[in-house]
Amino acid sequence: MRTTVTLDDDVYEAALNRARVTSQSLGRVLSGMARQAMQRHRQAHGNRGGAGRFAAFDVPWDAGVILASRIQAALDGDGLCRGIARRALRE
Repeated sequence: MRTTVTLDDDVYEAALNRARVTSQSLGRVLSGMARQAMQRHRQAHGNRGGAGRFAAFDVPWDAGVILASRIQAALDGDGLCRGIARRALRE
């Protein structure tokens, strides 16, 4: 994938130096650096998202349960969204 990003000077210099030393493209080096960082993050924080392709987050221990029926009602455009709107109007 081709994209444009803004890098801090120190990151750019480190990646450029590694690209020169390893005879790899800058893009390949940056991708490798990003993968290494993601792998370290998964090792440090666990891989709650299965294969690691999806963002994961911790849920507070006292969070309420959202029933599948309420999710389906929201997807159908019925129920949950209206209930939230009604509660917001009352507050």
